[in-house]
Amino acid sequence: MNRITLPIDTKSLHYNIKNDNKSGHTATVATPLKQGNSIKEDLVQIYKIPHNIDFQSKAELVKELLKNTRTKIKITDVFVFDNISINGMKIVTDSQFCIFVREEIDPSKFQCGRIKVHYPTTLKYEDSDLQINNKEIMKLISSQLHDYAFLVNAFEYDFDTKTLNFKATVVGENQIPYSKVFINEKGVGNKFTPIFNESADTYDMEIVSMRENINYDIDPTNFLEVMQDNKEIAMKIAKDILLKRGAFSVRDLNKEYPYSLFDYEYIENNITKYQIVCYTSTKLKYFNLSIKRVKFCNDFCDYISVILITNINKNPVTYEYDFEEINSLIKSINSIMYVDGKENYE
Repeated sequence: MNRITLPIDTKSLHYNIKNDNKSGHTATVATPLKQGNSIKEDLVQIYKIPHNIDFQSKAELVKELLKNTRTKIKITDVFVFDNISINGMKIVTDSQFCIFVREEIDPSKFQCGRIKVHYPTTLKYEDSDLQINNKEIMKLISSQLHDYAFLVNAFEYDFDTKTLNFKATVVGENQIPYSKVFINEKGVGNKFTPIFNESADTYDMEIVSMRENINYDIDPTNFLEVMQDNKEIAMKIAKDILLKRGAFSVRDLNKEYPYSLFDYEYIENNITKYQIVCYTSTKLKYFNLSIKRVKFCNDFCDYISVILITNINKNPVTYEYDFEEINSLIKSINSIMYVDGKENYE
């Protein structure tokens, strides 16, 4: 596999996320490659990508790349990509995406010598040779991901196909609040898990079996804790199954984004796929999905599966459903939102 992966800072490139903070927290659209004596070895691989333009002969392009700078810098490298894909899926477009490297050169500044890789989402430049439009590319990527909120974790470059692949993770519905996506970054961990928790809806179904298989003292005060313990068991079983069948880059989204629309992200046949993990202490083959998760399943019907683990506290049995099988199951609605006033939706 003749390709390189260029990891970027976690919060540096995100899309369709609503900034609900008082200030700051906007995407930086840049990742430091070198700071002081510290060098990001993985990101250094960007210099292996062939240059397909002579940017030094394009004064207007350089001017565009420098227009928002507040300190003395120099552009050291410019990479322009014609072929774009998102999670292995090709994007059809005539626009190009541009990534450039710049170095701070003001000797009076502490940051002198710092090198950053930049990938601004608003960059647009055209001449007789180039049609750079990073904004258009981001819109097309968003469309391919059905306009869900997403983060870009890394760029991947394939030397054989000359394709820049965006390795992205869907982190929620469109315009999900920033504070909800990055809640784990605040050091609170699972303390916030009960908020928006769907487990309470299963209490009536689970409680008898739990008391028989675990402890008769389980009641509403500790039910969510037991459900969390069961979830950890289910997640391990599901991950083992994925690994045994050859999936790789298996990522537990619950640990990073507790309100994710799915549980596992993984790669199979160079395509990113998703899995929702469901579990029950009973022997009944049933599971609950929120309306948001149902919509996600519909939007990513070719890449989603649900794994159900029954009898999880005794002798676990697993069942896996693809989208077509999910759709064929009997359904019931747990809740409906009622709104007084059409103006809320106009």
